[in-house]
Amino acid sequence: MYICVCKGIKESDVEDLGRAGVTCPKKLAASLGIDDDDTCGRCLDQIHDLVTIASSEHKRHSTSVQV
Repeated sequence: MYICVCKGIKESDVEDLGRAGVTCPKKLAASLGIDDDDTCGRCLDQIHDLVTIASSEHKRHSTSVQV
């Protein structure tokens, strides 16, 4: 599912970053390219939701990797 149409960001992109450990709002924004001037700003307004998605995926990935 697309989260940001102007940047072409999909939920799976955010999940991939979460699995890689990127859960900080500033790092997520930078990694997704939503911290620059070439964006509509909606996804940056929703950064909390993106952090939630990434953090959930990071937690799920971390738990499944532990032995």
